[in-house]
Formats: sequence, structure tokens, C-alpha cells
Amino acid sequence: MDGRQVIDKLKDKKGCLKVRNWESEVILKKGPVTILKEKVTTLETELKEYKDKYLRALAELDNYRKRMEREFEDFKIHSKGDFIMKIIPVLDNFDRALAGAVLNENYESFYKGMEIIYRQLKEILKSMGLEEYSGLGEKFDPTLHEALGVVVVNDQPENIIIEEISKGYKLGEKIIKPARVLVSKFEEKKEEIKGGEENGENNRD
Repeated sequence: MDGRQVIDKLKDKKGCLKVRNWESEVILKKGPVTILKEKVTTLETELKEYKDKYLRALAELDNYRKRMEREFEDFKIHSKGDFIMKIIPVLDNFDRALAGAVLNENYESFYKGMEIIYRQLKEILKSMGLEEYSGLGEKFDPTLHEALGVVVVNDQPENIIIEEISKGYKLGEKIIKPARVLVSKFEEKKEEIKGGEENGENNRD
């Protein structure tokens, strides 16, 4: 094919010569490296945005944690303050009772004063939800009681609380302090056992 034939191929139906800008076509066409670089740039931009959002979220979370810690500390201080304000009158009554005991040797009066203060303190604690319990005469429950020892008995069942060392206290369903108790341990009397053996021997005779 000579040059005239090539030109003829480039002519359109009307006989006009087709002119193609090969240089422009090469410039406009993107290669795989260029496309990859653009994708990397886009991903780096998105990554930076996500990183900034993540750091802002961390900062907000840290500020929230610090605020909650401050509020919790304030709550504890106020709770202690409320409790102390309720206990102060009891302390005042103790002071008056002790001062009166120094001036007056009437111990009966002193005892009555202490009894009144004791009841007052119990009422304050009860108003705050504190409940005392004993368990004396009941079956030992390790979730409610702390056994400090056992007492050998022959007239009661095994594992029964027969003596209370100190009361237990609970706040709602939470055990604040278990009741400290002594628990029964059943053993038959040796005399009864011996007597039973003698009766058995007599029966055999």
C-alpha cells in the first residue's frame, strides 16, 4: 500500500481528509501507574480523615471518662457528707452523756442515756436502708453467716446456730457484714452409747 492508498483510507465518505491528533490522544490516555498513584492519593486522604475522626473520638471519650470520675468523686463526697450530718447529732449526744457521767455518779442515768443514743444511731442506719439480722436457732447459711467455731451438743440437730457473737448487716440484698456465730455439732452421749451396749449384752444373755 503506497502513500496515496493510505490517504484514501483516511478520507471520509465526502472525500475529506481525516486528521487525528495522535499527541493529544496519548496525553489524555492514563496509564496504570498514573491510575494507581491517584488511587493511593485518594486512599491517603481518606485515611487522614478517618485518623482525625478517630483521634477526636478518643479525645471525647477521655474527656467523658474524666468527667464521670469527677462526678463519681463528687457523689462520694456528698454521700459521706449526708451520712456525717446524720451522725453528728449522735456524737453530740455522746459528748453530753459522757460529760454528765463525769459530774454525776448515777450510772443508771448514764446507762439510760447510752441506750437512747444507741437506739438513735440504729434508727439513722435503718433509715438509710441498713438491716440487721441474727439467725440464732436457724440452720447455718455460709452466704449469711461466718462460723467462728463449733459447739458439741446432743440435744440439737447438726449445723444449727446456737450462739451469736455479733449481728450481721445487709443493705438491700447485699451483705455488708455476715453474722458471726457458733454452730452446733451433734454427738451422742457416751453414757447412752455405753448403756445401749450393756443392754444389748444382757439381751444376748
